[in-house]
Amino acid sequence: MVRKLTESDRNIILNFLEEESTFNLFIIGDIINTGFDKAFMEMWGEFDENNNLSAVLLRYFNNFIPYYKENYNGDVSSFKNIISMNESKKLISGKSEIVDNFTDILKNYKLKREHLCELNNRTKLLSNFDDSFIKRATSDDTNKISDFIDSIEELGVTGENREMLNNAIKTSSGRYYYIENEDGDIISVAGTSAENKFAAMVVSVATDKRYRKRGLATKCVSKLCIDTLNNCEKLCLFYDNPDAGKIYHALGFETIGNWSMAVER
Repeated sequence: MVRKLTESDRNIILNFLEEESTFNLFIIGDIINTGFDKAFMEMWGEFDENNNLSAVLLRYFNNFIPYYKENYNGDVSSFKNIISMNESKKLISGKSEIVDNFTDILKNYKLKREHLCELNNRTKLLSNFDDSFIKRATSDDTNKISDFIDSIEELGVTGENREMLNNAIKTSSGRYYYIENEDGDIISVAGTSAENKFAAMVVSVATDKRYRKRGLATKCVSKLCIDTLNNCEKLCLFYDNPDAGKIYHALGFETIGNWSMAVER
């Protein structure tokens, strides 16, 4: 049986997601930071014959995240029908092996696979440097940060949009740090998403091609991570670029699995 989930299901859902909390960081963060009474967020759950939760589906704006465990033997067709009824261009993200079971409902889409990492050695983060040139974004910076992110070809499918980014900054469910050049143009950025007291996801790490190999992303990510860890226990991120992977691993991140995003064109 599949039904809409409500506030009364909170503890059941969180307990279900806890075993793979890193893979479920977005869902957990959205439950903690948003709750169940916002128009842009909905959740559905599938229950087995013993009324135990066996699978969940989150909609956050037009981003759908399905999740179930390895021993799941249910039928995802109900979740597929829910996603298909959404008329806007859809993004389906999650564990790669789960997303692969949903791409058949997307007519024309782009698939991006990434490595999922956790920060397991905080001592490797850069510290003791003058970080006064790194600025923390406010909601007034939403458009210029979004424009910069959109200009970075390598980011490709990010699932970010102005509404989501602005909402994250306003509600403190995310933060963004950026570096400008002498003309006031953004040249490097790094942010978080789904931030809560337990964990946060590092997102949208990028540097303008003309300013790469100067350590700007390393400094931006280090500043972001050090500050964010004052408010949460764990940091995670995705990457697919080997050069980016080298930076993250040098900063103490370790790969734990794979994540996919399928976006309708």
